[in-house]
Amino acid sequence: MKPEFKKYAIIGAGIVVLLVGGFFLLNRGNGQKNQSAQPTPTEEVMPTVDSSVKVSMTGANNNHEVDLAVDNLPSGTQSIDYELSYQTASQGLQGVIGTASTNGESSFTKHLTLGTCSSGTCVYHQVVGKISLTLKFTGDYGQKIYQKDFSL
Repeated sequence: MKPEFKKYAIIGAGIVVLLVGGFFLLNRGNGQKNQSAQPTPTEEVMPTVDSSVKVSMTGANNNHEVDLAVDNLPSGTQSIDYELSYQTASQGLQGVIGTASTNGESSFTKHLTLGTCSSGTCVYHQVVGKISLTLKFTGDYGQKIYQKDFSL
């Protein structure tokens, strides 16, 4: 055999090995059907209240307090959970949470302090930016949610 032929035979065999190996590497996962990962929800999605429910929040006492009003409550509402969260100038993220019974009424009002009160003395938060409001309505229909950002 000529030395040139051996050289070309070895190079050709190397190329064939690389092509066959590459083919198997690229196609090794194709035996399985591509399955896209479906995330499983960890929380149940809560429906929102319809647009007939009217929510307002207005500042009071130099914006140290707010008056929260909800009109046209969904029929059968028994309670409302409320959560206000806001940034403050010096204390970071703060908030107000609570639950109120609706007593079968079609409207709800609540006067809330943006700060802390103890022994008749209140320390008010200096709110910076918007106040995020989340309301969770609970009734014979289950639960419904309302979320909105308010500026004072």
